[in-house]
Amino acid sequence: MSVSRDERNPVTAAGAAAHPQEVRGIGVRPVVVGVLLTVCTGLWVVQVEMVLQTAEVSESVPLIPALAALLALVIYNRLIDGLAGLLGRRWASARTRLERWRMSRREILVVYCFMTLSALMMSAKVAGYIIPETSIYTYFGFDNPNFAQASEEMPGWLILKNHEVVRTLYEGADLDVPPDVAGPLGPIARATEGLWWPLLQVPWSPWVRLLSVWIVLMGLVFTAGLCLLGLMKRYWVEKERLAFPLVMIPLELSSAGDRRRHSAFLGDPGFWIGFLLSGTFTLFVVLHAVNPGLPQFRPYYNLRPLFSEHPWTAVQDASVQIRPELMGMSYFMDSDILFTMWSMTILNSVLAVGTAAAGYETRSFPRPFDQGVGAYMVLAIFLIWSARAWLGDGIRQAIAWRVSREGKRYFALWGGLIISLGALVTIVTAAGMKWWVALYLFAIILVFFLVYGRARAETGVPHPSPFPSGGQMEVLEYIAGPKSWAGGATPGLLGALFFLGRGYTVTGAGAEIENLKIADEEGIRERSMAWLTLIAPVIGLAIAFTLRLGAGYHYGLNFLEGGTVQGGYAITQMRTHADTVIREANDGMGRMAPAANAAIFGGLMTVALIVLRRVFLRFPLHPLGYGLAMVRLRAFWAPIALTWLIKTLLLKIGGARAYRRAAPAFMGLAIGHYFFAGICLGILGAAYPRMLEKIEVINFD
Repeated sequence: MSVSRDERNPVTAAGAAAHPQEVRGIGVRPVVVGVLLTVCTGLWVVQVEMVLQTAEVSESVPLIPALAALLALVIYNRLIDGLAGLLGRRWASARTRLERWRMSRREILVVYCFMTLSALMMSAKVAGYIIPETSIYTYFGFDNPNFAQASEEMPGWLILKNHEVVRTLYEGADLDVPPDVAGPLGPIARATEGLWWPLLQVPWSPWVRLLSVWIVLMGLVFTAGLCLLGLMKRYWVEKERLAFPLVMIPLELSSAGDRRRHSAFLGDPGFWIGFLLSGTFTLFVVLHAVNPGLPQFRPYYNLRPLFSEHPWTAVQDASVQIRPELMGMSYFMDSDILFTMWSMTILNSVLAVGTAAAGYETRSFPRPFDQGVGAYMVLAIFLIWSARAWLGDGIRQAIAWRVSREGKRYFALWGGLIISLGALVTIVTAAGMKWWVALYLFAIILVFFLVYGRARAETGVPHPSPFPSGGQMEVLEYIAGPKSWAGGATPGLLGALFFLGRGYTVTGAGAEIENLKIADEEGIRERSMAWLTLIAPVIGLAIAFTLRLGAGYHYGLNFLEGGTVQGGYAITQMRTHADTVIREANDGMGRMAPAANAAIFGGLMTVALIVLRRVFLRFPLHPLGYGLAMVRLRAFWAPIALTWLIKTLLLKIGGARAYRRAAPAFMGLAIGHYFFAGICLGILGAAYPRMLEKIEVINFD
């Protein structure tokens, strides 16, 4: 799999900072700041995503709260500089004390790295999935015999079995009004009543024991993922020289808060042109909601009316989406990957129409998602095979770990991978799952970690879920079907752990590998960054569970996230998937032949593309682009195709110089969309919900 041939060097030359010689740790101050900002993020997410549903701020890449924190710290530094300038030389001592409160560029980047994982845990597709997974069997077991049986078979330390505790979570605690606090703290208590009163309604004793197990479980998953990506990082960085395009964003923005540095992008007029174009798009979305007579620019256009006759009905799900952030960041991807993503999407549509015209059902073929699952499996094998020499050398150095610093590093990585994977299998096996199913489950999750981490490192794909979402169950069904894993607590446990491959757990792999790259760029000790990367999701989960439980018992989970009486988005998703897994096990279904055949086709296509790119150096189709397109990004073929066309014309007409000249404008287009559609609308949605109640929520997934 080749890396970028035309745009990698121009981008890194424009955006990457010089590698500092001095290597340091991370310090205490940025971690404290990161924790405080994570709490603020949790309150923000609960308000705008769970209660009001006016914005989505926890489902983007890069993560909107992390970008907001980075920008806030840059502005904070600018204010400190302004105040210090006003003090001048006359008040030198006061100026010196004031400047101690400035945060260095390294500290700002550490806060950003911390929040890329801690704030991710706030999402409905991480903590929002885990809480229902621990309680749906108990709450919905009265009308679902499968859930009732699963609740009996699973241990009490993994799911909550107290019916009253679970009922009040879903229906609200119905407690009296908050107590009136007397004395001087009374006004403060009444002003902050919305923060502390929901937390007092939570029966903490059963939840603390239960969620501690889940935090340990998730911590082990992220540890295994970090160790695996850490083993691959040296090969990807030193041998293949991957571009890590998304790392440019924090490196460039943090430069604005450092007086000794200059940002190549922020000082370019093209950046601000792209920035304002994104702002104009968001402004028209808001204005049309306020006044429907104004022109409408919708993020999504369905092409169903164009394909109303047979056999064109096979592609009725086709759409055109306007995604400024995807256009902006895809400019920095390999041109071959861009071409592969949109061309393979069109090819699969042609295959679907041809299948329908021949009289066959499109449920049998082409099944692009299953093709993507097969592609992901082959890509994982190929990535490991390509790095076999480096991995073998790492094993040898790990065995002789006392000899060198590198040996100790590889010893820690290999040991961490083996121990964390073994601990995960042991915990789930103790809960009642068959050991080989547990080993398979976490091995597939690590496959997703590996390929998605590679995708973020090579392409910088600005999307949280271009991986086979829920594909771990698909692979199990390809092999033998539910007959092989039925019995005991295994089906119920697979349903409860479905979120590991369905939610944003895998998305954390991209943040992990990018954090290690940022450490290299900024001269942060890798060991320190690794510990930060492991601590961040644990702290983030603890905060997310606390705030989400408070909202659940205060309002009732059934009525949050768009729910009426049966739960909102996260509950509906987890109920559906868990019920499907258990029902298929009970029905004793065999191997799913159409899905397996499509996966085999996808795997063979990936092998063919790998071979063709090895034989023909300029072969335009990229195996990673094929895999990304099939699993998720085929829905975004239009902005990807437009960006590919613009980029190709620039390279053909003006060469690398024209490409570099246009790069700031595309970076501005992406950052502008995160700023206006994410940060600004997210803040307005929390402060003035009625203003945005008619606006279609801009989705980053």
